[in-house]
Amino acid sequence: MKFLKKYLVKIIIFVVFVSWVSMILIDYFKAKDMKKPFICLSESTKNIYNGEYYECKSLGYIYYEFTKEDGTTDFGFRAIFASNPIDKEYGNE
Repeated sequence: MKFLKKYLVKIIIFVVFVSWVSMILIDYFKAKDMKKPFICLSESTKNIYNGEYYECKSLGYIYYEFTKEDGTTDFGFRAIFASNPIDKEYGNE
């Protein structure tokens, strides 16, 4: 019975991990098409650097869009602990 419990716990951990990695991959490819992530835990929109910055935080990663005054949009997908490339571009890092 003890062996069965260990085996069951390992299977549950594996399923959770595979689900999380699958969600990251799905959201990554959605971000490449400039679509919002599947799960968004917190959203924020603010006006910075003469443009609008949208950020969506999810489980370990962030999707962001930066729309400049001229209408062009930069977007990306990064780890939650990585620095913001928009701040780097405008010299505030």
